[in-house]
Amino acid sequence: MDQEKRINELTEEVESLKRQLAITASLKYHLMPDAYPFFSDISEIDIYADQISLAKVGGDFFDFFRIDHDHIGIVVADIFDGGDAAALYMIAFKLYLMAELSTGFTPAELIEAVNNRLAASNESNLCLSAWFGVYELSTGTITAVNAGHESPILATSKGIHDCENEEVSYLMAVIENITYESYEIRMEPGDTLLLYTDGAIKAGFTREKMGEVLLQNPDQNAEELVGALQDAMMETIGDDRLTDDATFLCFRKEVTA
Repeated sequence: MDQEKRINELTEEVESLKRQLAITASLKYHLMPDAYPFFSDISEIDIYADQISLAKVGGDFFDFFRIDHDHIGIVVADIFDGGDAAALYMIAFKLYLMAELSTGFTPAELIEAVNNRLAASNESNLCLSAWFGVYELSTGTITAVNAGHESPILATSKGIHDCENEEVSYLMAVIENITYESYEIRMEPGDTLLLYTDGAIKAGFTREKMGEVLLQNPDQNAEELVGALQDAMMETIGDDRLTDDATFLCFRKEVTA
């Protein structure tokens, strides 16, 4: 084969892959919230999330959405791989999650159903951690399921509550028919719940440091808190670079008159 012709073919293949990657990135990021403030019709809550990705298509995912008039879903997930395959798998996770919402399942049953779907078609041998919670507006209670994910941090007027002792279940997409357990987090006015992915921990930004940022900025809104956390993490890293994607999600229950 003529060398110039082969070079042209390889160039076309590379450009095609770039286009596919761009489409994958667009699909994934279109599935995540991209405006602030969210739920502007609900004065008692404030929620914001952002991520720093190593690659154009990262493996971290977050979302929050209305389930019905009294319930809001919150999710943070992390695929243990990178690139477009991970992004496509995360798209499948989101679509399966939304499909199961209409079943009337409890949070634990919903995660069990999504896990079964993922595990049944896991040809790439990927796995993911996920934290899924349902906030009930009328009671201020979150019913949550932790599928192998980093445990959240709850900042209150009395200090930091460590959620590490709550139920932590298996990673998703590995084995079918796993039973997941749920637990509850009671949110009082002024409380902030922080969810994050392990990229922050790998960067040396410990849970203790995250808690310090939350306590030092009690009056900041969710967007400002995420920014403060990102700044503190990058200050911790110094001249080093992130080795994994890092996502922060802050959920605040506001003090209302």
